[in-house]
Parts: sequence; C-alpha cells; structure tokens
Amino acid sequence: MRKIVKGIPEAQAKDVVRSCFEKLGINFVELLLIPYLPKEDFPKRFHMENVHFVEKATSLNKGILALVFHYGNWEIMGIASFLLKREVITLARPLKGQKFLQGFINHLRAATGLTVIPNQDTARDAMKYLREGRIVAILGDQREKRSKGVYVELFGEKVPTSKGIVMLAMRTGSPVIPVYLRRGGFLRYTIVFCEPIEMERKGNVEELIYKNTRKINAFLEGLIATHPDEWFLVHRRWGRDAY
Repeated sequence: MRKIVKGIPEAQAKDVVRSCFEKLGINFVELLLIPYLPKEDFPKRFHMENVHFVEKATSLNKGILALVFHYGNWEIMGIASFLLKREVITLARPLKGQKFLQGFINHLRAATGLTVIPNQDTARDAMKYLREGRIVAILGDQREKRSKGVYVELFGEKVPTSKGIVMLAMRTGSPVIPVYLRRGGFLRYTIVFCEPIEMERKGNVEELIYKNTRKINAFLEGLIATHPDEWFLVHRRWGRDAY
C-alpha cells in the first residue's frame, strides 16, 4: 500500500489490506459457485457499460485485445462472452506439474463463458486469433522476468513490465480495450469497457514499446487509485525486496 499511496497512515493501510483479503475470499467462493448459477440469471446479475467501444472496435476487423487486470473478480471475466454473445479467448500457460489443478481451474473459468486455450507460444497464438477477428484477453499487470520485460514506471518506480501486449498491438493494429469488473454485491458486477488505449506505431521500436507500456501502467494506476482493495495487493509487483 505504501507504494500506491505515499504516506498513508498505518491504520488506513491495514484496513485496505484487510478488505483486499476479504474480497479475495469472496472471489474464490464466487468462482466455485459460477458453474451452478443458471445462465438465465446472468442478465439480472451482470451488466455491461460502454459496450459501444467494443462495437466500434469490432467494425475495424482487426480483432480486439482485451486488456484485463487482477482487479475485482478477474477470474469470472468470462461472463463478458455470454453478455456480448461472442467468444472471448484467454491464453493460459500450463501449470508445471499441476495437471489436475490446472484442469480444475480451467473448468471453473470455462463455466463463466471463457475459452481457455493452453499454449506455449503466446504471441504466435494471439496473433492468429486476432487476425481471425476474435477477442483475446491478456492480463496487463503481472510482474515480468527482468530478462524479458521492459522497465516502466508504476506509481513512480520502474518495474519489469511485460511488453507482449503492446508488441501485439503494434504488429496487428488491433485496438487495446481495458476491461474490468466493478463490484455491485455478491455475484453482481458491471463489466466496464474503457476507451481504447491508443498505441503509437511510428518511430524507434524500443521507444515505442516504452511509451505504449507506460500508457498501460498509467491506466492501471488510475484504476487502482479508485479502489486499491480491489487489486491483487499480494502480488509482488515491485519485487520481493520491496516487501
């Protein structure tokens, strides 16, 4: 919390962290219950906001990169597929040595309407689906390996950030639409589609990657600032030495 809100009082920081853990518990219960929730109840519990951004992006025929985050209950993001009445694909790297657990988690994700495709080559697979005009959802707030990421500011400190999303967007021209869930009660959410983040494509490649990745981190900063307890605070985004 001190990385997000400079000078936050100790008591307030503890309250936010406590609330975060409570919501993570709720998220897990919701994920377990989703397979048993009748599909006819979805429109009563889940709603969409700013869907016109998706409609406009679809007209470009370049696919859509749905930029998602560990915010709200991201694990049930697949309900967007049901409400949009179109497939939403997420590319998941298999958990090493956890075949049973991987299958169980993917089963729960699929119950929300998400199409989970195990892969070893994320970039190649994502480009294929985008060229087919499909929606590909990719997490944009995970800590990347130092050898693979680009160091970009997040709340004033440079952290290794994945450059995969911006490279996909730069190569395919696919619009990048931030999407997150706004909590409205137990198993009640509004899926918020945001204005596409404009990806710069002309100039030095390394500079473009930095600028475009910074735009993603800037959006994430604004999102977290509104409700920091909705973000996955236990993720060591700034590295182990920072905690």
